[in-house]
Amino acid sequence: MTSSQDAIDAFQQRFAVDPAFVVRAPGRVNLIGEHTDYNDGFVLPMAIGRAIWIALRPRTDQQVNVVSLDLDRSACFGLADLRHEGASWIEYVKGVAWALLG
Repeated sequence: MTSSQDAIDAFQQRFAVDPAFVVRAPGRVNLIGEHTDYNDGFVLPMAIGRAIWIALRPRTDQQVNVVSLDLDRSACFGLADLRHEGASWIEYVKGVAWALLG
């Protein structure tokens, strides 16, 4: 499992600069209420001991470079072209970028 320091070290090694931000998203499970929270239903989620750590730094060229330490893979894509290109882990990241761009 990746830690915050693992994310920072990998970012520094890959990009030769410190990340501007290091953020954590805790894992969770839904004990009841799967797929009802966004329909105004009742849910009972619980945090678990797993998490996603992200070290990042803004860019000015509209390119996104992503490295997955757990998968030992990397990928790049441009924010101007977020087309779905098949089943791949990077498609989840592109989907988040698409949603944030609105």
